[in-house]
Amino acid sequence: MSNDPNFPKGLAIAPSRAAHGPGALVDDGLCVEDDAAQDVERFGIAGRTWEAAYLLRSYLALSTSTSRTSSSTPPLIFDPPCPLLSDPPSPPDRPSTRKRKRTILELGAGTGFLSLAVAPHLHRSTDRLVVTDLHNVCPLLSENLAAARARWTARGVDAAEVLVRPLPWGDARALEALRVDDGILLPDLVLASDLIYFPFLYAPLLRTLLGLTEPRRACGAGDEDVDDERGLLVTSPKVVFSYKVRSLVKEQPFWEAFGRWFDFEPVQLGSHPPPSAGEDDSPTGTSSSPAPPTTTWTRFGAAHPSSTSPGTTDELYVFVCSRWPGTFGFDGSGVSDAELLEGRGERARGVEAGATRFEEMLLAATEWD
Repeated sequence: MSNDPNFPKGLAIAPSRAAHGPGALVDDGLCVEDDAAQDVERFGIAGRTWEAAYLLRSYLALSTSTSRTSSSTPPLIFDPPCPLLSDPPSPPDRPSTRKRKRTILELGAGTGFLSLAVAPHLHRSTDRLVVTDLHNVCPLLSENLAAARARWTARGVDAAEVLVRPLPWGDARALEALRVDDGILLPDLVLASDLIYFPFLYAPLLRTLLGLTEPRRACGAGDEDVDDERGLLVTSPKVVFSYKVRSLVKEQPFWEAFGRWFDFEPVQLGSHPPPSAGEDDSPTGTSSSPAPPTTTWTRFGAAHPSSTSPGTTDELYVFVCSRWPGTFGFDGSGVSDAELLEGRGERARGVEAGATRFEEMLLAATEWD
């Protein structure tokens, strides 16, 4: 196990449990909130659900359902809005206008918690989730998928199709396998949760993200999102990336490199205060137009209750990310890891101004007035 990144020297981790902060979901019985100790023992880091996955689950699931923490909770608003809603699935009783299923791919899925929690909020007829990790983690994903399917069947839920596939980061052959496996497994949306921890994995992770977000030749003729003249998707897949700050000194170099290739925005959480009783009544008893509600904004994940240290908070982020158009056409075959992280490559060069994006977020505290 010495070469397995899921079992680093001195590994000492315990199963996780969701911390319910702003925007938490009601437990609907469709997913398992807590980890199993035996999974941590068998699969190491991959056997634990890491904190940012719970936050990203709330962002995705709350955006596709009407679930809230309670009926008295004010409506939540996300900005940027969830990319799952930019191409919403058709209702089960209405035919889809798409010629193929939308494919959502999760990188480094580990236990599969995130995708398996989101799948019940989507539909089998229109959506497919592809959960990926190292070859030796795929058995854990398959086990948890089988258990999830049993829960969905028992509740009569028509969840999205879910497939398990190996995808080691930086592995060009594994990425190519997705291009031919089942015809169209390359994603329309990429999910990435809590993947920033070991510096030696930064370049392989970035390499795979670039491969997944290249505009590509369409597989389904007649798709409404295809540029017929060039045969390419009009836009490359977005990436929704959740992240927990653990060591800025070690982690900031990844975000500097990432910013050279991707534009990214932190998700903000907006809420309206509930109306006060009788606030719409004028002193004379006549009706008047109510004042527009005031929206209060904060970064989604800021000062989030810690799941490991009760009474403390974590700093978490959800980013919505898009490739800089000038970086399309990247060919990483002759590019070293150092060159990749510096934004240099064959046929495409990173946007150097983007390297300071994360630092600017930290300095501005990403708070909106």
